[in-house]
Amino acid sequence: MRMGKINAVMVVGAILGSTGVMANNVAVTNVTVVPRDSTTAIVEFDIAWSNSWRNTHINHDAAWVFFKYQLEGGTTWTHLVLNSSGTNPTGFSTGTGTGVELIVPDDRVGLFVRRSANGTGALSVQDLRVVWNLSENGMTLNSKVKMKVMAVEMVYVAAGDFAAGSGGTETSAFTLTTISTSAANVAPTGTGSNGGKAGGYPEGQTAPGASWPNGYSAFYCMKYELSQGQYRDFLNLLTGTQAGNRYSASSTGSRYTISGTHPTFTATAPDCACNFVSWADGAAWSDWSGLRPMTELEYEKACRGPLMPVANEYAWGTTTISSTTAIGNDGTGTDTATGGNCNYISCSPNGPFRVGIYATATSNRQKAGSSYWGIMELSGNLWERPVTIGDATGRSFTGLVGNGELDVNGNANVNLWPGTDAGGAGLRGGNWVSAAVYARASDRDRAANVYAARANNCGWRAVRPVPSGVGP
Repeated sequence: MRMGKINAVMVVGAILGSTGVMANNVAVTNVTVVPRDSTTAIVEFDIAWSNSWRNTHINHDAAWVFFKYQLEGGTTWTHLVLNSSGTNPTGFSTGTGTGVELIVPDDRVGLFVRRSANGTGALSVQDLRVVWNLSENGMTLNSKVKMKVMAVEMVYVAAGDFAAGSGGTETSAFTLTTISTSAANVAPTGTGSNGGKAGGYPEGQTAPGASWPNGYSAFYCMKYELSQGQYRDFLNLLTGTQAGNRYSASSTGSRYTISGTHPTFTATAPDCACNFVSWADGAAWSDWSGLRPMTELEYEKACRGPLMPVANEYAWGTTTISSTTAIGNDGTGTDTATGGNCNYISCSPNGPFRVGIYATATSNRQKAGSSYWGIMELSGNLWERPVTIGDATGRSFTGLVGNGELDVNGNANVNLWPGTDAGGAGLRGGNWVSAAVYARASDRDRAANVYAARANNCGWRAVRPVPSGVGP
């Protein structure tokens, strides 16, 4: 897997230059901006990524694409608002190359790009066009801007029943329950046997609010953990004050390679999963990207999908786990795993690995360390930081998504998200320095632990609800 370069070209009226931005395994290039009419402009770009797929019987992957612009002579970057929502809205163009659909959610802070038909392999599309609502961003046709186009690989997690808990011996695991409705405040009923439960939350749990995202409804989940290259780009597009609060020079070692000063942070291992991510850091990145934190029930759905659980299973659906004894070239896109399917305490070198490192052209789900849906490293590598059902603050979460903008201090400011103190969030999925038992999909030993700090074993992964009417 290689980091793809995103070229940022800018113009409404004149081209001011171009710069490069990195995003994990997806490349956005040849970006231009030209006027469309008195209130809108066309943003045109090419996009490509490897290992794309769509199977309308199961799911698909997609790229979440969003845009940041800076006025000529300015110092701040602003989130772009698209002109309209829906699938392939009027004025938008799907370009040429691999057939794709453009899906714009109602808030218009970005769009999903996905295959328009079943298929697998590399995806490459030229001359995609989206419509920018200039007036909504307070712009005019005479404005001159720099623009950067960001992209994050996502995986579609379909709506439907799934099991919470495996029936195994994991610490504090949910009593095996079938989640069979999106109404999170509907109590489960039944006998308690496999598949015998029905309802919106696990047996024995205090009901969260009716809009708490319990995993039943469809959502997009990041295919990989947040990478160091992605977090570096985020830091460089903040204000100096914001970046100062979202980065600490004392975060060193354990294969962490982000260094420097704003706005020229660097990452020498951009494909390596990003550790030293505090709750506040991850929440801010999600808000800035138009995404949101996942909940711990969405985490279990992302692991096992609709399959009946295997007691004590890992994210790849079996109880078989093996360690990696060596890797290649430290997070630069060419490193490979020597054996193993999970990064936990028995592995070396010590620290997070390149995202997606276990997946190859011939690997099956177990060897790739893949979830049912094709999501990587949900077990091991770095702790996931989901919203917990285990305390009142977590249960007040309503699943609102970010709007692309942060407060002046660089904090997420979305209503009812857990705050900077991480109250209402927890840890799931294990990490490179933990024992294998913590990597089990239903292990909840740290699910309600309040842990706000940056640590060498904590990372990030975000999600977004699927727009209305979009299916596999």
